[in-house]
Amino acid sequence: MIDACFSAFKGEEFQFEDQTATVLYPDGTPNGKIVFRTEYLGAFPNFEQAMLRRGYYVINVTHPNYYAEYEHIHQMARFVREIAAKLGASEKCILSGVSAGGLQAFRFALLYPELVSVAYLDAPVLNLLSLAGFGDAERDEALWRNLSRICNFTESSILIYRDSPIDHLDEFMKLDIPVVMVYGDSDTVVPYHENGKVLEDYYKAHGGKLAVFGKAGCGHHPHGLDDPAPIVEFVEQFV
Repeated sequence: MIDACFSAFKGEEFQFEDQTATVLYPDGTPNGKIVFRTEYLGAFPNFEQAMLRRGYYVINVTHPNYYAEYEHIHQMARFVREIAAKLGASEKCILSGVSAGGLQAFRFALLYPELVSVAYLDAPVLNLLSLAGFGDAERDEALWRNLSRICNFTESSILIYRDSPIDHLDEFMKLDIPVVMVYGDSDTVVPYHENGKVLEDYYKAHGGKLAVFGKAGCGHHPHGLDDPAPIVEFVEQFV
């Protein structure tokens, strides 16, 4: 069922392969462009609502878990291509990745840059070591058990793991994908200095297209900005 926060917009749900897909239709005449919300479609939707009002489609497909396994990233690419063809829209979409959705968005962009115009990352998970509690994040034992089971990690193997987004910043930088990030400076779930700040520093050092909005005293929630206009203004420069 489509979340009530999108009740003002026309939408449809359907099965895509083995997952649930959602397409939300914009107000007025569509502009032929897509926002791809990678996870948590109904959570903190200010940006998506703003884009729907500006003529963009918003799409989402579910995943068996949050951890951006490669088979699921490939499925996301098939989904974008199929939906873009059905809508007569551009395949080159705006990525919207919140929390673990940021992990999915980064990997998607890294593997399928031809399907991405710009990325909005909000308190993004970019470091699985940090997420698992091997750093300054609050250790969540249930999350660690789930992550270790799904991704076949042990405490020894995750310490030498080098396939988090922060391990691929050189490759990502070469793709020239503009990024806008939002974060809370008191986030203890996905600490910014272990995740988004690593990307921010790399982009600034190498001349990447970047905008960053920090929220003083804010934890992992709430995501987004009360007024999403600065995010909208940034992404619309590149679509």
